[in-house]
Amino acid sequence: MKRMLLTLGLVAVACGYALTVGSQTGQKHEVQQMYGSLLIDGYDFKKDIGPKGTIIYDEEKNEFRGTYIGLKMPQGRRSIFAWVHDTVNQKSEYLGPVGWLQVETGGKKKGKFTIKVPDQFKGGNFGSYELIGFTAEKTSYIKNGTEVVEKPTEPSGSDIDAKLKPAFYLNAPLPGADTQVHYCGHGGDFFVAKDLDKQFCYD
Repeated sequence: MKRMLLTLGLVAVACGYALTVGSQTGQKHEVQQMYGSLLIDGYDFKKDIGPKGTIIYDEEKNEFRGTYIGLKMPQGRRSIFAWVHDTVNQKSEYLGPVGWLQVETGGKKKGKFTIKVPDQFKGGNFGSYELIGFTAEKTSYIKNGTEVVEKPTEPSGSDIDAKLKPAFYLNAPLPGADTQVHYCGHGGDFFVAKDLDKQFCYD
């Protein structure tokens, strides 16, 4: 009887430890919603659904992982790259390739991605950067859907509006960013409520 009680006690302790570790890991892997705009190159406002997805930052592996649906690219720009963006100082820094656009995503069919993060941001230290954003670059920049042939020097803008640069086809707040994303009231256009004198509506 004593042996059985001891065994049950050890199992309970082990389960408690597993739950604690699981909850701690869950805190590191906080899921963020990603959103994009319909009022941007490649979309038919009357027919298309708004692009959206989810993303997590894995601190231990130093990578972003996630999924998306409804994402579209302009003609000739199927390569997706990720950037971190500082909305106050209007600067972007290259993170890495997302890959070629995975077409016809919707419902249960999702595009999946993993983005290895440069060592300078290891541990989720993103500094003044508040957003992660995906841009559409020339299809030829990526070979076979994964291999980077040419790395973009800066994020591309919109073909519709030259002032809209960068044009983020999906975006989400970065872990630990001390800011909030708000929407402008049309499509998925957004602004960041931080130093409002220097803000404008992003796509």
